[in-house]
Amino acid sequence: MKSTTKITVRSYHVDHFGHVNHARYVELLEEARWRYLEENQLLEPIHQVGAFHVVAKITLQYRHPACVGEILRFETQIGSRSTYGFQVDQKAYLKDSEKLVVNAMILNVFIDPEGQPRLIDQNILGIWPDLAKADKME
Repeated sequence: MKSTTKITVRSYHVDHFGHVNHARYVELLEEARWRYLEENQLLEPIHQVGAFHVVAKITLQYRHPACVGEILRFETQIGSRSTYGFQVDQKAYLKDSEKLVVNAMILNVFIDPEGQPRLIDQNILGIWPDLAKADKME
């Protein structure tokens, strides 16, 4: 399932060139991922089975500048999964247009409460339908 989050660009998001700073995109994308998790009521059930996911790799492609006052529409969805991790695909567009601002691929891995790698097992897949339906990556 695709989650959509709208966020207004504030003055503290931009650099001295007047557009969103690259580091701020990482924060905005994370906010959109948290909203996806909350909308799908995934946080508590995943933690109850002793699983926590953390970001292992972020790949961003900047396409168009965004400036103060513009509304960004973030689309977040699960891309694929492996034995221990999964990829979240995210795109941000200018408001209600198809003008792509940034494209992101976020690789997450599951860990247990001790910080060790944790398999994506049936407990997790039973809680997270989008993850269960995701294509397996090699």
